[in-house]
Amino acid sequence: MIWGIIGLILAVTLVALTITNKRVGRALPAAAAVIIGIIGFLAWYQDRELGLSKQRIPNADVELADMQLSDAARGAKEISGRIRNHSQDSTLAELRIQISMEDCVDSRCEVINQTEITVKPAIPPGQARDFREPVYFKSALAPRGKTVLNYQVVSTRGE
Repeated sequence: MIWGIIGLILAVTLVALTITNKRVGRALPAAAAVIIGIIGFLAWYQDRELGLSKQRIPNADVELADMQLSDAARGAKEISGRIRNHSQDSTLAELRIQISMEDCVDSRCEVINQTEITVKPAIPPGQARDFREPVYFKSALAPRGKTVLNYQVVSTRGE
């Protein structure tokens, strides 16, 4: 992509020099204006595509199954499970999952830890994939009762 932009800049500069009869004083401002316009258009287009990719697969079309939180090395945690893409026409390229750890004592639960992870599974429409990702919680609170984990899809990105 960057080489394409550099080539485009050189081409615009050469065209501007040719049009202005090789007078650099006139050609450079015209070339700079065209280059700024092209870069602005490319930035707008990429931003638009990113926005559209986040709308291709609704959160409700992604299912999290068999989710497990386990201990990993050096006190870290690891989450694993299966992700199902119920979309009919888009590949699931990325999703953000919110993980909440609740401490339940005498049927009263409160969230003691919460974090989000990003998973990039590349799941075609109607298929599923297993995943395993490290998880880092900010709080070091130890549960006093039963620990309950909740998982929620926060956002998706489809291709």
